[in-house]
Amino acid sequence: MISESLQSIYQQYKHDTEVVASWLATTAKAFGYSDPIGVGESSTAKTPVKPSGRLKGKERKKAKAAQASGEKPPEQLPEPSKPSYTLAIKDFVPLAKQILDASDASKIEIPRPFSVALERVIWVRKSFAEKLEHAGRRFDLKSDARHSFFVNILEMVRKTLEPLLSVDAFNVSSLKDAVTNIGTHKHTKGLSNLFEVLAVYEPSAEFEAAPDIVHPPPIAPEYTVEVEDDSTFEALFAITTLMDDLSRLRREIAELWTKYDAGEMDIAAVSVATNTAIELARSFEEDISLLVEKNGGSSVFHVQYFYAVSEALGIDAEAKQRPDDDYNFAAYETADALFINTLINIIAFVRANPLGEIPSYNGLYGWYDESPTQTPRSARRKYSRMKPALLEMLSDLPLISNHPSPVQDQLLHGMMTTLRTAKQERKATPDVPMWFSFAAQIYLDTLDIVKVGKGWTDMQRAMRNVKQSVFDLPKSCMERRNVLRAFEHWDKGMDPIARIREALGRPYTEYTFFRRHFMHCGLAVHTMRTLFHQQGVAYAAVPGTVLCTAQLYHALKQEKCLNHAWEDMDTLRKMQGNSTFFIGEPPSSFEGYFNNFCLTIGSSITNWASSKRDTKVKVSKDNKPLMKFKGMTSTLAANRISPLSDRRLISVDLVESWIKKSNITQDDTETDKTQSSTTSEKKMRQPLIHKLATTVQAETPDLEFDYFAIHNSCRELLLRLQTEEEKVTGPGFTKKYMSHGEHNLAFVAGFVLSTAAGKKGIIETSVSSTQLLAIAAETVNQWLSEGNGKTILGARNEQPDLQPQ
Repeated sequence: MISESLQSIYQQYKHDTEVVASWLATTAKAFGYSDPIGVGESSTAKTPVKPSGRLKGKERKKAKAAQASGEKPPEQLPEPSKPSYTLAIKDFVPLAKQILDASDASKIEIPRPFSVALERVIWVRKSFAEKLEHAGRRFDLKSDARHSFFVNILEMVRKTLEPLLSVDAFNVSSLKDAVTNIGTHKHTKGLSNLFEVLAVYEPSAEFEAAPDIVHPPPIAPEYTVEVEDDSTFEALFAITTLMDDLSRLRREIAELWTKYDAGEMDIAAVSVATNTAIELARSFEEDISLLVEKNGGSSVFHVQYFYAVSEALGIDAEAKQRPDDDYNFAAYETADALFINTLINIIAFVRANPLGEIPSYNGLYGWYDESPTQTPRSARRKYSRMKPALLEMLSDLPLISNHPSPVQDQLLHGMMTTLRTAKQERKATPDVPMWFSFAAQIYLDTLDIVKVGKGWTDMQRAMRNVKQSVFDLPKSCMERRNVLRAFEHWDKGMDPIARIREALGRPYTEYTFFRRHFMHCGLAVHTMRTLFHQQGVAYAAVPGTVLCTAQLYHALKQEKCLNHAWEDMDTLRKMQGNSTFFIGEPPSSFEGYFNNFCLTIGSSITNWASSKRDTKVKVSKDNKPLMKFKGMTSTLAANRISPLSDRRLISVDLVESWIKKSNITQDDTETDKTQSSTTSEKKMRQPLIHKLATTVQAETPDLEFDYFAIHNSCRELLLRLQTEEEKVTGPGFTKKYMSHGEHNLAFVAGFVLSTAAGKKGIIETSVSSTQLLAIAAETVNQWLSEGNGKTILGARNEQPDLQPQ
């Protein structure tokens, strides 16, 4: 299981070095160390690093363009806190000696985070160097000497502070025994010997959950260590940590798609998690980008790394078995694990299809066979099946990008980024980001896991359900237009790729891209749901029809006047919480029902006095309760899917903040909020990507609830109730107090509550104080008995399957 925080291994390693540097520097200074600390002269070393706050590069251009067009530039994402000072490696030992020589050193208690960080850094660097040497990989002497110097310094620090260290401060061997077995997965089986060095950063779920394990609190480092950005050793170590991270992410994503294929997970939830995982992979790669650039760039260094790892495994990857082979297929499993299969083909595609040209795959390497078949056993057959599937998809991506769409997934973003970079840099070997090769491999993995067409079927079903909900609304309805506008990109007969291919006279099966690209379909479903929810809430909230009908239903239910349950309304109240419909606790008396009604519509009780000459009820919208938008995690994730969304890097902390903002468990309803500690702890130990998927899935009922339908149901009920009321009060009794006709239809419910509380209307007619209440009860009971109380939930449960196109 992947680390529950999903922090990249390289980030954890760098954090360890910063923890060591920060504790040594701050503690030694506290005990009188006065010599200059830092790289080079002290006058420059002690100056804190202050971020400029300015946007750079493409982001600055986007901001200027937005400003010129009058748009508000996107809000800057908060930057994670970074160390303010840089500490030279040569200063480590003098600082440690100062701490040991302090007069009251015996009182110093070395914190466990420092001990853990020091031991892990020493063990990981030494072990990785031994692996490289054992494999015959010799890096340059300068890099070798620098690595040895750093390790020797760290070991001297440990020896110096040994009298102050706890005996059981940190035991690498015991932690190694508790780490996740990384060699059992088919994609990393041959690389377990290489990745095991990093296993101290990946304790198993059982180890993390053990009751006697005390996790040290996080430390915000003040110092960082001078960077060796030209070191081959550092670059090899960094790319190894990245490959390990991507391999773990790949396993997590495969687990989610397997659950989707089995019907255990929703396509939108899995797609959002997958897209976010690819965004995190992009952030992880950015952590090592400087080292990669110093070693030839992403594509060159990535391929060199593959050759070196293959050599370490006893395979010459460049010794092709046939002249037209892309590499020696004896190294296929290694290439698959290191995302080389996708990298090689993306490089070839970018070379052959520069930005601005219409790409087209001509079937040179065959066509992908969609029919279910057993996975080929030989490496050559596996590669031959993979290659056309990838090339067909790559040729479709630029066409999708040129056609306006509400969705831009990370695969599409990676393709266009790579094409633009290749055009600008004009390198012999185009730079393909490792995260894009990873994303392409995820696409191929899903083809092996999920039946082709399943995602497109789910997408069609979601489109149909949403369209049916809004289609019969007045064409002038703004919310209707906003929802339907999103569907014109996917409606039958509107496949943009098929139209372009047809215009060029090239054969293409309609919707091939959508039938195979499950993540894109899932993100489209997620976009539809969030848009449907947001527009539906806006539609239902404004007139107040739903609000006041819910209050009338509550009063009738509280007074035990109903023989049937209104399941749709009960569901809405559970989702929205009592604060949407009531000021304070739900009322339980006639006076309370009426007072709450007045407060929620912004009307003074004096407006309803019997002696008042002006019969119109004046209301104010200032204090009117607002209907809540639900699914906050889903909404935040949807904001990253739009083509106009913020493309800056995301962090683990940001994704965690999305999950924490979910209002699934924050409703102030009468539902039981208790949760067993076992279930809660299990959820907390979930990997981050799984947490995100389960949170989005849990929010799906909120997003799918039909606010358009509940408003129309309430409107229909109030019109019927108005007709029944006027049979005893005379025509125009309710209309007499309505200044805006049907827009104030909510007053039909209000007058039931007002007369029951002994307010306006009693002395003007012969109607008793409870007669309108009885009429309302009879009307609502009849309406519910006709099956109107479960139209939304019933429609959701009666969805016929669609056949794949």
